[in-house]
Amino acid sequence: MNPKEIITGLLDLRETPRLPVSLLSGGAWALNSSGLSMEKALSENPEKVAEILYGAYMGVGSDIVWTTSGYSNIVVGALGAEIKFRQKGTPDVIDTRIKDVSDIDGIDLNKISDDGRIRTLVKITNSMAKKTGGKNYLALNRWGPFTTAGLLYGAENLMRGIYHRPDDIRRLLDFTADLYIKYSRLYIDNGADLILLSEPTSSGDMIARKHFESFAIPAFRKVYDALRAQGVRTALHICGNITDRLDLLNGIGTEFVSVDYKVDLGRCREVFNGKTAFAGNMNPVAVMQRESPEGVEKACRACIAAAGAGPGYMLMPGCDIPPATPAGNIKAMTATGNGQAAAANRR
Repeated sequence: MNPKEIITGLLDLRETPRLPVSLLSGGAWALNSSGLSMEKALSENPEKVAEILYGAYMGVGSDIVWTTSGYSNIVVGALGAEIKFRQKGTPDVIDTRIKDVSDIDGIDLNKISDDGRIRTLVKITNSMAKKTGGKNYLALNRWGPFTTAGLLYGAENLMRGIYHRPDDIRRLLDFTADLYIKYSRLYIDNGADLILLSEPTSSGDMIARKHFESFAIPAFRKVYDALRAQGVRTALHICGNITDRLDLLNGIGTEFVSVDYKVDLGRCREVFNGKTAFAGNMNPVAVMQRESPEGVEKACRACIAAAGAGPGYMLMPGCDIPPATPAGNIKAMTATGNGQAAAANRR
């Protein structure tokens, strides 16, 4: 089976001949390791950047190839927020676009495709799709609607609004869900066939379960309904501890849930077993960046054991890896996964 068939088996909750294993994103790692900053990459030939990204994922044996990950804030900048690039790592949002929720009335989402940086990212995606040749999923990772709302409006304003202006916040989230749907379509039309929502702002470290259920989940459902209608596979990553809301993620439209190192994989097996695939969760800094390859292998084996027997588990870091992560450590992760028969076959 090729990597795409392995991941399809994961998403379909079927037994696979070996354990699926992948990076979660890794765009900054791939580009910085090649000597390019993320800003510089946008001025390079898109075909060259696609070759660098594709070669990086193939070089370490990731089952999933990620297109232009790390550029989530570009669309926020295209809507008028101020962003700043770093020499290493991903760009930051340093000033919001929406000062009052009514400001969304003046934003034309159709204009995001006119942004020069977005056009470059789409061209890179098109080139990467040709390189995968149908052998890997080409996955897009962008901030989901809740996190995007916090970047456009300010996370503190978002949190206060949940309490004091809930109708405004629901309107804002409806807008950012529409933004995600329209933005992701640009990449889907150019070959992306697995779409992941990253949602750090909806973590249990940020908002209570009741607010997650009332505000974030409806926005997620809207996005996933639209993505399924376009025939792509779907995924969700939430940073931090989400143990108290794992059960809310079954049935919302995501086909696999990526969890942080703060979440117990045994608990994931209990909640998701036979309903939703799950992935995780080596610490991206303490393990993936700082450990030896032998230490990475040990941590990976602990994750595999914790995830337990049965289909539907993928070995993956608990978040995006730092740019300074050694390639040898990533290869230790993929080699450990490749050497494991699927958990379902070890029962």
